[in-house]
Amino acid sequence: MLAAMCYQSNQLIESENMILPKNFKLRHLIYAYAGVEEPEAEVFGFLAESKDEIVIAFRGTDSFKDNESDQDLYQVDYPFAENVGKTHRGFTCIYQSARNELMKELMKLSTDKRVLITGYSLGGALAVLSSFDIAVNTDFNHPFVYTFGSPRVADPEFAYRFDQRVKNSARIFNVHDIIPTLPAEAYPPPFTAKGLYYRHVNNNYPVSFQLNSIARNHYISCYFNTLSKLDPEFTSALCAKNPGFCPNIKICTPFKGDCIEKSN
Repeated sequence: MLAAMCYQSNQLIESENMILPKNFKLRHLIYAYAGVEEPEAEVFGFLAESKDEIVIAFRGTDSFKDNESDQDLYQVDYPFAENVGKTHRGFTCIYQSARNELMKELMKLSTDKRVLITGYSLGGALAVLSSFDIAVNTDFNHPFVYTFGSPRVADPEFAYRFDQRVKNSARIFNVHDIIPTLPAEAYPPPFTAKGLYYRHVNNNYPVSFQLNSIARNHYISCYFNTLSKLDPEFTSALCAKNPGFCPNIKICTPFKGDCIEKSN
């Protein structure tokens, strides 16, 4: 379900429309600033609510400005808790620009409900940053976090603090997906005076699909397709009850790479 929520968060920027499961209501669209030199506002996800659950979903990279932020890999002190390590500057700036409005809307909802925070690709990084913030700074202090194809987000100190504080998390990644290998674990001096060091948060859940394409090996649709095989009955019911909610999985077939010859 959460992989499909991530897919729908990407639909917001691609088609300006999305579909939620029938038992969920949209409560807030998450807007944030992406880019380095001249940041621009973009929609990055949503906050939705059902009778028992709250879902916060963040989309993946989808614009040139997003790519600028992805590559802004210098580190800053995590802004929302003291002495917990350093985080990727590009990801942190995006989340920081959305944080106040997101928190304001979240605080309107019942703390009796389970909070599920999810994100795909760049959105996985935002899910990590936001879930730690929510865990330490709100009464929703036990969020459930599921990321798909997330890059590394922070230094070893923050990763350690996250693992200690956010117990209910799963970092789902395709072993053939290049994005979870970025940023690199180390950029030693003289890249910066002291170097930069990155580490993934724990609770790893590897999956495997090799579609002979860097893009297809990373698509959220193909993560959904692989995970759906773990419980096809649930997936069939979810998709049947909610037309248009589930991703199109036709693209999740290996690319043969045959060249096309021009005929005379």
